[in-house]
Amino acid sequence: MQAPAAYNVFCRKRQPALRCAVRQDRPVPSFVHGDTWEFGGTIQNAQQAPAGFRLDAASEAMRLTGYYLFHALGV
Repeated sequence: MQAPAAYNVFCRKRQPALRCAVRQDRPVPSFVHGDTWEFGGTIQNAQQAPAGFRLDAASEAMRLTGYYLFHALGV
């Protein structure tokens, strides 16, 4: 059985609730750069995920676009 994927999470500086998650084994999208985004941490399992992160949606978004945009709730 394959281990769950870990995701690096980036926070938009002016909108901290807006997050971009990227699997660690995939490249960071070109729109994520230091001027507007900052590294927010790594999600290695569902217990570490912020409210608003959906693993099923992240997996599908990674397959389709290579990244997963979401709003962290309660930020």
